[in-house]
Amino acid sequence: MSDNPLLEVRKAYRLLFDYQSRILDLMKFIEQTYNIPFFKGYPKFSGRGSNNLTNSSWDWLNMYYYAFHYSSELKKPEPKIYLSVFLLNDSGFFQAKVKDKNISKFNLSKYDKPENSKTKLIFAAGKDKWTWWEKIKINGILFTLQEEGKSEDNHMVWKSYDLELFFTENQALIQLQDFSKFCTENDIPVTIENK
Repeated sequence: MSDNPLLEVRKAYRLLFDYQSRILDLMKFIEQTYNIPFFKGYPKFSGRGSNNLTNSSWDWLNMYYYAFHYSSELKKPEPKIYLSVFLLNDSGFFQAKVKDKNISKFNLSKYDKPENSKTKLIFAAGKDKWTWWEKIKINGILFTLQEEGKSEDNHMVWKSYDLELFFTENQALIQLQDFSKFCTENDIPVTIENK
C-alpha cells in the first residue's frame, strides 16, 4: 500500500466500477445468449434491507457474492426454466468455513489467502418450479465449493466456472455451451439461441 491510503481507496473504487460494469455486461450477454430474461438479483453474503448505519460493511459491498436470477416465465409460460448466475468474487470465506465452521464473515484474517481463493461464476438451472432454491440454502458451503451438482429430485443442476474463462466473448460462449450441454443431459432445456 502506498503512503497515501486514501489514494489507494480512490483507485480501488474506480477499479470496482470498471469491474462491475464488465460483470453487468456479461450478465446481459448471458441473458441474450440463453434468451431467458433477467428477473431480479440479490446479495448472498450481506443484508438486502434498507441501508442503516448499524449494518456491516459487507451490506454496503453487496456484489461480493451476488445472485442474478433469470426466468423464462417472463417471455413464455412453458416450459418454465429458471436460471441463476452467482458471482462469487472471493471463495476464501467458504474455503475457511470448511475447516472452521464457527468462522465469522467479519474476521477477514481467518479467510483463506486471496492467492488460494477463487473468483467464479456458479450457474444453477431448474425447471417447472423454483422450490429447489431451498436446497442451495441448506448446502450453501458445498454449493460454493463443488464444481457441479444436482438436486435429489432432478429439478435443479449447478456448475461452477472460474471467472477468467469469461474474459472474451468467444471464451464466454464456450462456457455457456458447456453449461447448456450439462443442463440438456439432465433434462433441463437451457439452450443457446440461434441468432
